[in-house]
Amino acid sequence: MNSKMTAVKLSAGMLIGVMALSAVACGKKSKPTIDTAPSTSLITTTTTTAPTTSLQVYKGPLTNDQQVTWKETTLDQQVTYYAKVTKGEFLNLRKGPGTEYTKIGTLSRGQTVVVVARTSNGWYKTIDGFYASETYLTKKPPTA
Repeated sequence: MNSKMTAVKLSAGMLIGVMALSAVACGKKSKPTIDTAPSTSLITTTTTTAPTTSLQVYKGPLTNDQQVTWKETTLDQQVTYYAKVTKGEFLNLRKGPGTEYTKIGTLSRGQTVVVVARTSNGWYKTIDGFYASETYLTKKPPTA
């Protein structure tokens, strides 16, 4: 058991080292500056800039401006469903019950959505007024 833990620790350490080297290699480097005045030392400056990532943040409920031209049946009570997609895949939320409607967002594996109605063509209406295909929703949380 100790050899397995040692191997895992070694692998984790190597992965962290590779990631650190990759991050340094991907950074921007400035050209070295050389002091041209007579001196006994040479000064070199290198600057790296870390990349930044930003996520879109929505505030307040989104509104659906799509005119309803389909039939839907309101459920007796709200039901929470889980997105049933493969790891790394996403379930699209749309303005109407079909792939021809505009995509307004996504759910990742296991994310929950509250459903209030079902359409005749197999789509669920969320509490926010958007639609997800029933093919990719389940009442059971995903397993590992």
